[in-house]
Amino acid sequence: MRISQVKRYLCTKQTISTVNRVAGAMSEQKELKGTKRQSSPAVGDNALRDENGFRMKRQTIDKVTLTAYEQLGGNNNDKTIVEHKTIHEEEAEGASYIIDGRLRRVNPYFFTYLTYCKMRWRDRKLLDIFVEEFRDRDEAYYKKTIAAGQVTINKKVANLDTVVKNGDLISHRCLRREPPVTSAEIKIVFENDEIVVIDKPSGIPVHPTGRYRFNTITKVFQHEFGKTVHPCNRLDRLTSGLMFLGKTAKGADNFVKQIRDRSVKKEYIARVVGEFPPNEEVVVDQPLRTISHKHGLNRIDTENGKEARTIFQRVSYDPESNTSVVKCFPQTGRTHQIRVHLQYIGYPIANDPIYSNVFVWGENLGKNNEGDDTDVIARLDRIGKDRAASSWIHPNEEGEVFTGEFCEVSGLPIYTDPGANDLELWLHAYKYEAEDKSWSYKTQYPEWAIQHSRKFMKTALDEAKKCGETKTQFNVGAVLVHNGEILETGHTRELPGNTHAEQCALEKYFKKNEKLPEGTELYTTMEPCTFRASGNLPCADRILATNIKTCFVGVSEPDTFVKNNTSYSKLSEQGIEYVFIPGYEDEILRVAKLGHDE
Repeated sequence: MRISQVKRYLCTKQTISTVNRVAGAMSEQKELKGTKRQSSPAVGDNALRDENGFRMKRQTIDKVTLTAYEQLGGNNNDKTIVEHKTIHEEEAEGASYIIDGRLRRVNPYFFTYLTYCKMRWRDRKLLDIFVEEFRDRDEAYYKKTIAAGQVTINKKVANLDTVVKNGDLISHRCLRREPPVTSAEIKIVFENDEIVVIDKPSGIPVHPTGRYRFNTITKVFQHEFGKTVHPCNRLDRLTSGLMFLGKTAKGADNFVKQIRDRSVKKEYIARVVGEFPPNEEVVVDQPLRTISHKHGLNRIDTENGKEARTIFQRVSYDPESNTSVVKCFPQTGRTHQIRVHLQYIGYPIANDPIYSNVFVWGENLGKNNEGDDTDVIARLDRIGKDRAASSWIHPNEEGEVFTGEFCEVSGLPIYTDPGANDLELWLHAYKYEAEDKSWSYKTQYPEWAIQHSRKFMKTALDEAKKCGETKTQFNVGAVLVHNGEILETGHTRELPGNTHAEQCALEKYFKKNEKLPEGTELYTTMEPCTFRASGNLPCADRILATNIKTCFVGVSEPDTFVKNNTSYSKLSEQGIEYVFIPGYEDEILRVAKLGHDE
């Protein structure tokens, strides 16, 4: 038995043990209230919590205590059903992952879907709910599967005229073919007994939803890592970055409460279309509303939308690709808030398959809320079916699309593998910090946000190599850049006296110019100093005296000459973005220490 199988077995045993503990209380309530399921069962609070203190959903208990045979009304016509196998046991057997290059796949499996009636489903026809809420199957499929008796309401076979009521439990059995997701590593940023903080890859959902079940963060943790976790914050499938997963209810509740009370400062990074305004905050205060749950479409709606506010600030601009890297500070937490607000002001995320899709929105990409809802939804509905996803930066439609073939078992359409527009979004949850500064977590900048900046760090390294050897200083190089053009360079001791690289670059520039242009970026191989024993003005203070708003750094300064250099804190507190560019550390330090061993 493989390690992953052992972990999966232990998770299953733990879940079953928990459910058995509450089964008696639930069966007693069932006798008192009748056989019809309640949408919010009022069993004792302790009885409905697992070993880690999390509330257990009614569906979770149903899956362990019920068989698909029972839930589908004793349907003996379906030969795929094993009469005495629980829904949970059948699901666990389906969790078989295959890592195929850049993709994580799941083998097809039979699945019995359970869900209680949502508020917006009440008193609507079952068929209408399926057609309007789920886009991976067409109306003909739902008509066929309902007519075949594969959908039940409270264990009774439904028909095309069935109306869903409050408290109803809907069951639907089918063969699932989950779309592949990214096989990128799920990095652990921090972990203790109560929470685990991860750097979520782009292109994988957080928890089971829509077409995804096992190819989700929570299920990968359960079946591959042997851990039951619950998400504390939300990230879209395509969004990467910081995710907080509760290992205990106490840890999760504490974090969720801070988010709900808006006492958590959130910082995101996006790469957008065009030259974003430099050196000034752009505030978007426009309400949002979900236009189509089926397509995940959200838009500005000044009459019926919910409050939404985001602050943006430019980090860098690359004229070669005509894209800007932007910091995003969401003050509220609406679905697709950053994506829609950026689209509204004319700087949509460059590879967004929804909001920077020319086919869907036209050449203006929905700026100023342009576009008729009906037309936009109609075009979105074709994406992934007869048209693959595209975006402003990746206009070629290469990705998931209907192959023209159908599954022999389920009769469902078969799709091609996802492409670049299906798997990655240039939006990253970079930093989360408590308002009282009691905790703070951050990740590195993703490669798509710094790839165009690497050439300037290499130039700074070339400058450092000009310093020669010394026993009393580090050899450092610096470069001033504006809109992709080098304004000036500098290296340690280039000018007379005990001069530093940043100092040399700035002094050389100001000999010929009065002021740096707005949006100037500084690249330095080693973080700027905050203390000068010689009495010279520290480089951090020199930077603060200019309008530089972004400082790219190749390595933190070793404590050889100055203990605890605090440039990151000093610059960040003054609103200067401090970006680490990895990959050059060894070479930078080798050059910096030339002559130290003699």
